[in-house]
Amino acid sequence: MNQELKRRTMKTIPIISIYVSFLAVAFGQGSVDFRNRVFSQGGWAVDAPFFDDQGVLLEGPSYVAQLYYWRIGEGFQAAGSPVSFATNGYFYDSAVELPFVQECAPVWVQVRAWLLNGSTNFEQAVVTGAWSGVSSVLFLPYTGSPSRPEGCIHARLFGLQYPGSPLVVRQPQAQTVTTGQRVTLSVIASSGVQMGYQWRQQPSDRPDGLIPGATNTSYTTSVLRTNTTFWVSVANSAGSVLSDRVTVTVVSRAPRLIVSQVSGLPVLIIDGVAGMTYRIESSTSLGLSNWTGLADVTLQSSPFTFVDVPAINARMRFYRAAVR
Repeated sequence: MNQELKRRTMKTIPIISIYVSFLAVAFGQGSVDFRNRVFSQGGWAVDAPFFDDQGVLLEGPSYVAQLYYWRIGEGFQAAGSPVSFATNGYFYDSAVELPFVQECAPVWVQVRAWLLNGSTNFEQAVVTGAWSGVSSVLFLPYTGSPSRPEGCIHARLFGLQYPGSPLVVRQPQAQTVTTGQRVTLSVIASSGVQMGYQWRQQPSDRPDGLIPGATNTSYTTSVLRTNTTFWVSVANSAGSVLSDRVTVTVVSRAPRLIVSQVSGLPVLIIDGVAGMTYRIESSTSLGLSNWTGLADVTLQSSPFTFVDVPAINARMRFYRAAVR
């Protein structure tokens, strides 16, 4: 092939340059001046000194406060670190940055305080019974900007009130019982000052569902023969809050579980109530805290057969079925 033929048979392959540009967007973080005593307009603007349920103002490193902010879809989230109280119910700190809050944007905030020997975490301190308190929820029309301090100063806690309405930290839990049984429901709340409780139920012989005498953190029901919904109102001097409504489901009988072994495989037969959902659990011992969930089964008909395939030729295995 001569040179001329080569030139005519060669194809020109275009070279295409592709340019990809990446746009980096920096949202920054909103910031709040975290102190409840701030200097403004030529004097000290004092907001919300904190005190315990005996009316004694908090002070010293035994008590701490932390800023919480509202994040859409996730509720209140902790920001910054716990800060010790100084004197006479006041805490002081520098600006606290709020993750995922755009700088200069509005935000809802709350201050939560607790006795540090209960836990370094507010929620855990409440659960363990240590003293804890919450402020009102405060709307800040803007937050600060660490990158633009001249145009967007740190928001301050003007208008903060203490105490705020109670905060339910642990809700009552739904339960399932057989006909003729009782259950005990409980709630854990934080306030900082004395709280009152009032349990309610539906169906009830009262329109408001109030249960006379049920005024403690826990309530043991009367004998139940039908599905019943319960909730509790928690109140203090600043307001009240309702817990979640939870239903106690009443079934005619407990599930019966029959276990056998076929070709090395554990075979379980659940004899329960059609339409109910049961959780099948297993354990290598009869301890109370080492059960593993295998499956949630809603019975279309009863009995129902379940084969525990992963447990083939297992040396020892215990099973139980619980109503979900």
